[in-house]
Amino acid sequence: YGPLIYLAFLFILLRVVGPGHPVTATVGQDVVLPCHLSPQRDARSLDVRWIRDEFSETVHHYRNGEDLYGEQMEAYAGRTELVRDGLSAGSLDLRIMGLRPSDDGQYTCTVEEAHAYKEVIVELEVSATGADPHLSLGGYEAGGVRVLCRSAGWYPLPQLLWRDARGQHLPSVSQTHSQDQEGFFEIEGAVIVTGSVEGPLSCVVRNSRLQQEQESSLHIAAPFFHNAQPWMVALALVLVLLAVSIGLGVYLFRKQGKLAEQGWSAGRCSVGTPWVWSGAEPWPREVRRRRKGMFSRGSQRP
Repeated sequence: YGPLIYLAFLFILLRVVGPGHPVTATVGQDVVLPCHLSPQRDARSLDVRWIRDEFSETVHHYRNGEDLYGEQMEAYAGRTELVRDGLSAGSLDLRIMGLRPSDDGQYTCTVEEAHAYKEVIVELEVSATGADPHLSLGGYEAGGVRVLCRSAGWYPLPQLLWRDARGQHLPSVSQTHSQDQEGFFEIEGAVIVTGSVEGPLSCVVRNSRLQQEQESSLHIAAPFFHNAQPWMVALALVLVLLAVSIGLGVYLFRKQGKLAEQGWSAGRCSVGTPWVWSGAEPWPREVRRRRKGMFSRGSQRP
């Protein structure tokens, strides 16, 4: 039992060491996830298993010089291998080929021997840079022009930013995103541009992991903004019609007053103007006064 006890003691002192930082790679590439034993020892006879930490399922399994695929996740079938060159020196590196967005996440490198178990977590960050943003006009809104920006093929979810000609950021009025079956993101944002924004407008979509971005620009001609405020045109039209209506009302009121005055003057009885009483209307006051004076003077004669 002496040699077995010695080996068990060595395994207790053994550590599984990872890179200590995330491993970064882009979609479509091959990547190697590093993992090794410390102190260094031959790992060809050990049970080595790489596990997808999120699902606790096997990505690749190696034991006693043989790759075992019975428990391997279907998504990794035909895409993984344990790098054999370094096994004798304690290297347990895993190669994943043809990276996909779904490969992003944590992996656990495990070693087992005589019921003793060691492990370390390795972080894989997968990235993809999408297409150039597509800009389009969405119509007039809130006193300006609505501009849309759309870009697809990104991983992980990117940032969408608006910049004016001076490099100043403009706030988005809306922003949405979706993810396709392969795991790539499409992002869309909108901004309201008014006449105060001078020069070209830029939409920037940025992958923060890769520190890469795609940018497209659009210049909106000044005539577009003349139609951006239809309520002002309508208000001006209403005010003009209102002024015309008031002016016409004042004119008609004055004309009616003049006609009424002329009609009254024509109906008055003046000296030397013959007047015939129809009997259907009262005697004019001036006629009654004259008639009364005539009768009064006549009664005084002898």
